[in-house]
Amino acid sequence: MEDDLKKLAGVAAAGLVQNGMAVGLGTGSTVFFALEHLAERQKTEGLKFFGVSTSFSTTLLCRKFGISLKESGSVSHLDIAIDGADEIDKNLNLIKGRGAAHLLEKIVASLSSKFIIVGDSGKTVQNLGEKFPVPLEILPAALGLVETRVKKLGGSLKVRMAGACKDGPTISDSGNIIADASFGIIKDAPALCKELDEVPGLLGHGLFVNLAKEAFIAGKDGVEHISL
Repeated sequence: MEDDLKKLAGVAAAGLVQNGMAVGLGTGSTVFFALEHLAERQKTEGLKFFGVSTSFSTTLLCRKFGISLKESGSVSHLDIAIDGADEIDKNLNLIKGRGAAHLLEKIVASLSSKFIIVGDSGKTVQNLGEKFPVPLEILPAALGLVETRVKKLGGSLKVRMAGACKDGPTISDSGNIIADASFGIIKDAPALCKELDEVPGLLGHGLFVNLAKEAFIAGKDGVEHISL
């Protein structure tokens, strides 16, 4: 049932892609259905576009589906970007990064004229931080500094461990440490976002504030289209 909802949202967003577009392609289970539908549209409609991937996992899916890609560093503008989220508030502010791709996802979102979120109603919250901590991507040399600054902001930091034995830190596609910062309920997401932006060596955090202007949220009654 959950996958059915995700598919509804992913297909709805993929329907906005038009011929000739440059498209940011996010990471996650709902985005999978958007990619699948885009691949189908290439076959049935002759749709022509190129994508910019936000992770190695998405790149592999694009290769499987026959979707042409360009490197994010080679483009200066994207027409549209489609991505999922871990938490979505009423203003379409987000927590992202459980898949450890939030830095590249934020770069792609910032390149895009239209950043579209896809998800199911289980991702919606009144306030960010209700369900998940804020993922961080940290330059290894700055880990101690970032932990100190997070504590000063009232949070706690935990390095995300990887592997079945949890014997090493999770490393991003860019070679940096992934950690999670717990702040509890975040009453002022824009203010916390600004504070985290100013921490040296904190390369990216999972608070996406004032970036998404449109969302397709699937629930038991169908897909809700939200546009700010």
